[in-house]
Amino acid sequence: MQKFCGFLLFLLSVFAVQEVMAQSDTLFFHNGKTAIGKVISVSGYTVSYVYQGEETIQMISKYALHRIHYRSGRTEPISEKIQVNGEEDWDKVIVLEDKEQNAGLVRASDIRAHTSFINLHTANSGEAKVSASLLREAAKRKCPFILISFERVTVYNGLIKSWGALQEIKKATSYHY
Repeated sequence: MQKFCGFLLFLLSVFAVQEVMAQSDTLFFHNGKTAIGKVISVSGYTVSYVYQGEETIQMISKYALHRIHYRSGRTEPISEKIQVNGEEDWDKVIVLEDKEQNAGLVRASDIRAHTSFINLHTANSGEAKVSASLLREAAKRKCPFILISFERVTVYNGLIKSWGALQEIKKATSYHY
């Protein structure tokens, strides 16, 4: 009889949990965590939601979110997880366009890249080299995202768009899940 009462109590608790989840939205994050609450809005870069039992609005980047399971039963895919396993995956690294896009991502480290003081790059090739260097450095650190925080082009000797007259410098912050 005691085992039966224990089993019955277990079933009731399972049904209670399912009932609570049926009244809420469930957010599934790329880092393996989930959040139960209510989705307030889905915008271009972010998803706003409220945890169950709270009133504070939380904001998370779409890049950090795998999918949302709404209380109506509908499931909305948000983004695929980006796996960066080393420098060879540098082309998978995404340059974030807005600070909102890093909400919910973990800041890893600052990275820097530049062309030499005297170089054989045109304006376009120097910019491409520096951008690729940032992406490669983020990939080495296994970070799928960077946010560029500083860009500068220095013109030497008054020569504009001449070979070796431009030095390109960029700084960025790398992020992971």
